[in-house]
Amino acid sequence: MPVSTPLRILVPLDGSETSERALEVATDFAAGLGAELVLCHVVDLARAAAMSGGEAQLVAGCLDALRDEGLAILDEGERRVAGRARVSTRTVDGSPVDAIERLAAELPANYIVLGSHGRTGLTRLVLGSVAEGVVRAARVPVMVVPHRSPT
Repeated sequence: MPVSTPLRILVPLDGSETSERALEVATDFAAGLGAELVLCHVVDLARAAAMSGGEAQLVAGCLDALRDEGLAILDEGERRVAGRARVSTRTVDGSPVDAIERLAAELPANYIVLGSHGRTGLTRLVLGSVAEGVVRAARVPVMVVPHRSPT
């Protein structure tokens, strides 16, 4: 008799209001399925390079700052889910779309739930470029949680 693998839902978090909404939706989804949530934060190497002004000696410090920020975001996400679903956390380095797809394959994840827009500049004007990229690249179903418009 084959051993069944637990269902896993990958939830990328960036600290934005939209990713927090995605976490709430994913938590309800996981509770209904008895699935594990894997919260992840991507440390964007290009963002670290931009923060450092292109100075190589500053990149490591920027990466450390981004990792610390990511750990705080994951800790808060884990706290919000506590008692409602099984949860684990991961940080990954790279471009967000590639890192999310790579982690989804590695886990393996059965679903990805993410916010439609993150915290980065012009990508907020359309379906977030990360969300769009994940939808295009993913090998598993992706649920995109929309940004809540102000009332």
